Amino acid sequence: MLFTACKVDGLGCYSYVIGCPKDGTACVVDPERHVERYLEIAQDAGVKITHIVDTHLHADHITGSAELARRTGAAIYVHPAIEPGYAFTPVREGERFRFGSAELEVIETFGHTPNSISLAITDHARAPEPFALLTGDLLFVGDIGRPDLAGPDLLEQQVRNLYDSLYTKLARFPDWTEVYPAHGEGSLCGSGMSAKPMTTLGYERRHNPLLANMAFADFHRVMTSGFQIRPPNFAAIVATNQRGPALLNQAAPFENLAVLQVEQALADGARIVDTRAQTAFGAAFIPGAVNIGMTPNSVNWLGMVLDAQTRIVIVADSPAAAHEAARRYRRAGYDQIIGYLGNGVSGWALQGKPLDHLPQLTPASLKHVLKTYPDHATLDVRTAAEWNSGHIDGAIHVPITTLIKDGVDLHRNRHITVVCGSGYRSNIAGSILKSRGYTHVFSLIGGMTAWNASQHSA
Repeated sequence: MLFTACKVDGLGCYSYVIGCPKDGTACVVDPERHVERYLEIAQDAGVKITHIVDTHLHADHITGSAELARRTGAAIYVHPAIEPGYAFTPVREGERFRFGSAELEVIETFGHTPNSISLAITDHARAPEPFALLTGDLLFVGDIGRPDLAGPDLLEQQVRNLYDSLYTKLARFPDWTEVYPAHGEGSLCGSGMSAKPMTTLGYERRHNPLLANMAFADFHRVMTSGFQIRPPNFAAIVATNQRGPALLNQAAPFENLAVLQVEQALADGARIVDTRAQTAFGAAFIPGAVNIGMTPNSVNWLGMVLDAQTRIVIVADSPAAAHEAARRYRRAGYDQIIGYLGNGVSGWALQGKPLDHLPQLTPASLKHVLKTYPDHATLDVRTAAEWNSGHIDGAIHVPITTLIKDGVDLHRNRHITVVCGSGYRSNIAGSILKSRGYTHVFSLIGGMTAWNASQHSA
């Protein structure tokens, strides 16, 4: 039996290739948009991909089903409740698919979405009973799928569906059953996922409170008490996946742009996403750029800041870094990435073009500034929980998600130092403030981590 798990760094997505080399057939479950790896796995194993399955309507990334179908001729299988706008074969409770010794059984496990399925996997070369579950976004390692993405009107029903799926649909599977989810650490489809790629039902029943015989009233209270922020681009991703995403060869060409071309793009409404590290960005950046450094969560932050239809120019440390950023962003539906500034900020500067800066203050510098200039504002953009765990005296609390959406009630000429946990979010927020006309903005390098360390060492 062929069983290969594939992880997409940054989005925390998992996909799976399942089949049988003796039979020569295989399926891919929850493929990502760049499908080369599945083709390579199939070629190496000597199998043909005949089936493509999406366990649900994804909200955080563009499915690769259409791309893979074009490359292989395989049919796409989804639950009919998705109501897709593309050619598909519907799957329902109890249906089975055989790939030589490998067999997949469809289980309707609604709750994360009203169209979610899980797949029980049997290796008939070893035993007639399932050894594993592909749980989609129902059950994660250390967490479960959030039920709110279908909208507030469906939340009550989704919570009931989620409870039923976890406690009734999965009840027939023994504790030793392996669990392989569609998401891991870094995904916004849950809130407390482990970094481990798999688990067992027994371990989750023992150590995951939401699966440990929790009464429905308690489950309901937990699952309706609040969720992680849903990036604005999630709705656009859902709509794209439902109608069927465009093929990658239809995306905007990604080109090496000269300074004059970037100037023209900016004049036409494009935005610059500067992917360099905080200190490099702070030293000099093109006015109007937003700083989203390349980290595992950078795609999610881009989704918070810019609409998926925005025409984007990337600034990076190298062409290779720019291409990697474009690849990651296209996974989330950003198909209007038109190119990158070929010579970077240095090329821009050599032509005498204007530059801005976001000074990076050390804790010692900020302490001196606050002591010397009482009107200097400290703007803390962390979450409420982080703020409540401790903050700088006199700081103003505006979570970055609120700042992005609603701005901040401070005079545009006031001197402001932005603070977060490590300096990453403060650079995002600082660059946004700069783009909105705030003239004297600083960022606390190292964030509250450095601030607290300096307090202990003082």
